[in-house]
Amino acid sequence: MSAPHGVPAPDTVDHSTSTTAGRNRLLLVKGAITLGLLAFLATKVDVAAALTRLQGASVGLLLLAVVIVTLEIPLAAFRWMLLAQRTGAEMSFRLALQLSFAGLFFGQVLPASIGGDVVRGYLAYRNGVEWQPLVSSLVLDRIIALLAAVVLILLGLPWMLGNAVGALTWTAVASALLVAGLIAGLFVDLLPLPQALKQRAFVKTVLDLIGKTRHSLASAAGLVAVGVSIIIHLMTILVVVAVGSALGIDDMLMPSVLVVPTALIAAAIPVSLNGWGVREGVMVAGFALFGIGQADAFLVSVLLGVSVVISALPGGFTWLTLR
Repeated sequence: MSAPHGVPAPDTVDHSTSTTAGRNRLLLVKGAITLGLLAFLATKVDVAAALTRLQGASVGLLLLAVVIVTLEIPLAAFRWMLLAQRTGAEMSFRLALQLSFAGLFFGQVLPASIGGDVVRGYLAYRNGVEWQPLVSSLVLDRIIALLAAVVLILLGLPWMLGNAVGALTWTAVASALLVAGLIAGLFVDLLPLPQALKQRAFVKTVLDLIGKTRHSLASAAGLVAVGVSIIIHLMTILVVVAVGSALGIDDMLMPSVLVVPTALIAAAIPVSLNGWGVREGVMVAGFALFGIGQADAFLVSVLLGVSVVISALPGGFTWLTLR
């Protein structure tokens, strides 16, 4: 029996429309969460005072912050290239740099840093990089970036225990332990799988990905990548200090060393667009524990985000130059 006029037969229904609608709804939800978090924070800070502080800011230091953020991108591209080659993907530094800029550009309106990872992964695949080692390199790149933030938190723990407020100490430690536990889970077979299940294509692919991640984390390339990630996070801390100095906020170095890594881990949670709102919330709460006003902390975090947006603008051009 044929389908009624104008209605596709059951076996010919195109599910692409429903999939696209689902993605659009998810994007709207994340956009609403982002705007809601920023609006909530705006009600907690003195916006007029923040704008007044901004009017007297040092333009030179703000430009320095943008330059430092931009210099982080080649380092991140080098880290990804190193990990991609370690997992068996053929990728030059030039391609990694182009894709990193493009991913950062499109990632400004996508969930956390994961959205940018999806974009650069897709573009890499379209430019001839094999998908299996490519996925391994992207997962490994994200894990190592988080691992470096954990290292910084743990290195600052002795100072934190003696000087920081207990709430920040336990929040930072809990975040570090959570991420460290998830990474450690890659090295432990908690659930031995039946042999028949291991032979299934999807399960086999996932296990292969975990295996490559294990070996790469324990390799020389993995250690170098962790070192590069720590440098990138220290540069981000320097950006926050530069922005604070531009606004006339003193003594931000040690608070930034303790607050920024925790904010970076929180911003990686894919519940908002590019971490906006989540990052600001953590930085406002964290810096407040060191006596830095909420309006000042909010403005510093926003200007950090603006610096990232400005540094991502060349990604629109590099995307156009790709195949």
